[in-house]
Amino acid sequence: MDESGMPVLGVTVLIEGTKTGTQTDFDGNYSIKASIGKVLIFSYLGMKSEKKLIQNSSLINVIMQEDEESLDEIVVTAMGIERAEKTLGYAVSTVKSADFEEARETDVVQALQGKISGVQITGQGGGVGSSTKITIRGLTRISGNNQPLWVVDGVPISDANDFSDSRTTGSIDYGNRAQDINPDDIESLTVLKGASAAALYGSRASNGVIVVTTKKGKGDGKATITYSSTIRFDSPLLLPDFQNTYGPGNQGIYNEDDGDTVQSASKGWGPAISSGTAYTDLAGNAQTFQANPDIQKDFYNLGSTVSHNFAVSGASNDGKNDYRLSSSHTSVKGILPGSLLNKLNLGLNSGSQLSNKLKSRFSINYINTGIEGAVSKGANDPNVLTSIINRLPRITNIEVLKPWIADDGITQLSPIDEDTNNPYWIVNENHRTSDTERFFGNVSFDYNPVEHLTMLGRVGYDSYNTKHFRSNHVGTLGYLDGNYKDNYISRKQLTLDYLATYDNSFGNFDVTLMAGVQWNEREYEQNGNLGTSLSIPELFSPGNVASNSPTKNYSLKQIFGAFGDFTMTYKKWLTLNATARNDWSSTLPVNGNSYFYPSVALSFVFSDAFNIDKSILSYGKLRTNWANVGGDTTPYQLDYLYYPQTSYYGQFNTAGTFPFNGQIAYSGPNSLPNADLKPENQLNKEIGVELGFFKNRIKIDATYYKNTTTDQIIPLSTPASTGYSTAWTNLGEISNTGFELELGLKVIRSEKFKWNLDANFSTNETIIEDLGDLEQYTLASSFGGLVVAAEEGKSIGLYGNRFARAVDGDGNTIEDQILVNSNGLRFEGDNGRLGNITPDFTMGLTSVFSYKGWRLSTTFDWKQGGILYSQTVGTLRTSGLAAETATDRETLFVDPNTFVDNGDGTYSENTIAIPSVQQYWNSYSSSTIHESNTFDATYIKWRELGLSYSFNKKQLQNIPFTALSLSLQGRNLAIFNTSIPHIDPETNLFGSSSNGGGIEYNGLPSTSSIGLSVKVKF
Repeated sequence: MDESGMPVLGVTVLIEGTKTGTQTDFDGNYSIKASIGKVLIFSYLGMKSEKKLIQNSSLINVIMQEDEESLDEIVVTAMGIERAEKTLGYAVSTVKSADFEEARETDVVQALQGKISGVQITGQGGGVGSSTKITIRGLTRISGNNQPLWVVDGVPISDANDFSDSRTTGSIDYGNRAQDINPDDIESLTVLKGASAAALYGSRASNGVIVVTTKKGKGDGKATITYSSTIRFDSPLLLPDFQNTYGPGNQGIYNEDDGDTVQSASKGWGPAISSGTAYTDLAGNAQTFQANPDIQKDFYNLGSTVSHNFAVSGASNDGKNDYRLSSSHTSVKGILPGSLLNKLNLGLNSGSQLSNKLKSRFSINYINTGIEGAVSKGANDPNVLTSIINRLPRITNIEVLKPWIADDGITQLSPIDEDTNNPYWIVNENHRTSDTERFFGNVSFDYNPVEHLTMLGRVGYDSYNTKHFRSNHVGTLGYLDGNYKDNYISRKQLTLDYLATYDNSFGNFDVTLMAGVQWNEREYEQNGNLGTSLSIPELFSPGNVASNSPTKNYSLKQIFGAFGDFTMTYKKWLTLNATARNDWSSTLPVNGNSYFYPSVALSFVFSDAFNIDKSILSYGKLRTNWANVGGDTTPYQLDYLYYPQTSYYGQFNTAGTFPFNGQIAYSGPNSLPNADLKPENQLNKEIGVELGFFKNRIKIDATYYKNTTTDQIIPLSTPASTGYSTAWTNLGEISNTGFELELGLKVIRSEKFKWNLDANFSTNETIIEDLGDLEQYTLASSFGGLVVAAEEGKSIGLYGNRFARAVDGDGNTIEDQILVNSNGLRFEGDNGRLGNITPDFTMGLTSVFSYKGWRLSTTFDWKQGGILYSQTVGTLRTSGLAAETATDRETLFVDPNTFVDNGDGTYSENTIAIPSVQQYWNSYSSSTIHESNTFDATYIKWRELGLSYSFNKKQLQNIPFTALSLSLQGRNLAIFNTSIPHIDPETNLFGSSSNGGGIEYNGLPSTSSIGLSVKVKF
């Protein structure tokens, strides 16, 4: 129990000198087999460790005291090295296994939302298995990868987001591979934010590192069986706010005698629905106008997530041998009809003390993931469902769209119009599937030849094979003859580590010296085929199509690194850490493929050094670090790479195939190679302070940092006359400056009741310091000139078409004078900057209440600032379906605060009334004027809520469980403080691996979840 007499759950009880141990239950009780004369060690984070000698009594009670003097938490850092947090000279954040159980999330990345400073996480909507983008301390480069490195048990693994199609035209997001990690296997997750923290991992760690440590077996010889089950129900978090007053038509009129049809008429600009206007529905039935306000709700399913997790773990031979075998199965039924995900995780983690000098550990994970009904986003593709569903007239009876296919198996029934498919045809006849099989794991040996010296050898391997498949049934509007595309992707990664560590104490000095080498090899292979014009419907075979367009890609990348680490601690309160690493990369020129990068970090626990009175300031630490990290590029950018071709296309029926007249053909690269590429360079500086007050009931961790990345390797656009679309070069400088604050409060600590409050706050300013001779560099593009781009002296922003504005005598734009035409309507002006895509700040707040066996936790996530373009909002408004378009529809008003060009260089305040509300919204929200559909991206999201009850030992005495807990859980429960209408502002068109952001284009609604969970041990 603690000093107040309250039982402490989760105290680790170990027999000294062994690995045999257990943990206390909810009532603070424990049971362990140990002989007289042995010593028990009791430890718990934030409390002083206690030792008790076993004598004649079988009952040993311990009062755990809060540790006022130091933070003894052990943190897993680079290369799997464990270090005391008080010795670290850089910022890290750690999430424990219990945090993943508060409101269980199948995607480990989404489970981090709102809980870590300096980390921005963005979901991709409500599609099953869709990816989640994560960046640490902003974008550090304008081209290439900005994602952090994922490391599981010391070994890097892939977090690739493999796209087999365009990221904007019918973009299909099959997810990123970090979601393969089973959250129930995680013991701790540590985010290494700065280059100094991650320097030992080399250039791959320049974007930060996420270190996952998995659970291991514990106990005293008896196996522990753990089972948990969660069922959760998903529904759209936010659907558009539709008007249900007006039906289809134009200018308030719908008359089929004049040729109007529901297929051709504007969707929401017709007469009042209450008029009872006669019309012919999509199935050809005679009807009268009648509002159906729940069209979208009726189309989307009530989704569900069912997860079962099972683990057997234990240890034997005084803890010298341990094991943990786990299995997890997750089944997800999405809100989109026909969308499913099934995932199987199997894991084994086993360690053995082979002798007094040698120990080993083996870990293997198998994951099999299948997705059906993946979501298409963007535009210019007949399978983009959201734009179809949202544009259905408010008189539509969703049942009219069923059935969707005729008895002949080809003819489509009830299409929305001549170019738009029946949504049920899309979800039932056009397939979008993915199947992934993955293995990753490692085997390591620790050898202790002499005292103070340890040698580690480790082999890590990660391999997965994915098949993406999509098809369009014969009869699909846009692809009437049908087609299919299959894509096979294979990624393999081999990592070899050797690390020697010398650890010793010399008087007041503790010294650790490490040296090692690492070999990393990554292989990528892709094979695919696009088959068009099916002869036999639903037979997806190269021999059943009129044309095949196969693709094949391959790359191999190798990095060899040598590194060293020196750590010296004086009197436990001053620690100096220095690292150095040199990498040789296969993707850089032979005479310039070596790059060296050092780091230095200093930690000073001044509260110990100056013997400060602990009654107020319990803990005080200053830390600072400096690091320099290099970077390489993707394979094969140094020389010409040619691709074999199987077909060619020309006008006037000149298409054909290869071989032609016995000749094979190759195409050259689209990018001009550069044999003189240099490594990228990133300089990182950081300073921070950690404070604890009143026995650490108040904790503060503040960090200021600045990163500068130069010589970025980017592809520059080139004139078509060169024969290339881009050319590789070193160019540019980008800086990231930020501040992070983490605050922990133990608000109430009584015998029965506890209240903990944790908050985090982050700012990051990304500035393009230098672009050479370029005015602008495009990171990602959408439609109609809307791009995410970098401009010198500014942050990464969104650029698009703006409203026309007045100009002064010098040709400068007058920002507050928007122009209208002779009809009083706004019109398109110049293309310009719309705003920053990154937030001004992010903040998270987690509150946990505990009372006896009850625990109530909740997390809020706040993003302030940035902008978002929404095509969904624009479509709803121009279609007359958004609620705001029904306001004063009969009133011809003057657009306020607008001006008219007098034609002589002067401007007058507008007095021209709009010709109609329909024309007003068609011009104001036109897809060619991006400014009108761009909004402040601020929001606050109620991220999670968990209410659980853990049964105590007395309550369990008549049932065969050693632990039992029940919980009610919810995720993404509500959105507050958002100025973006109709959609969830947390969205991204481009996927997790793209540097683009700030654009929503017909994305599926995100989901809100609520469910139940049960966990038992026996």
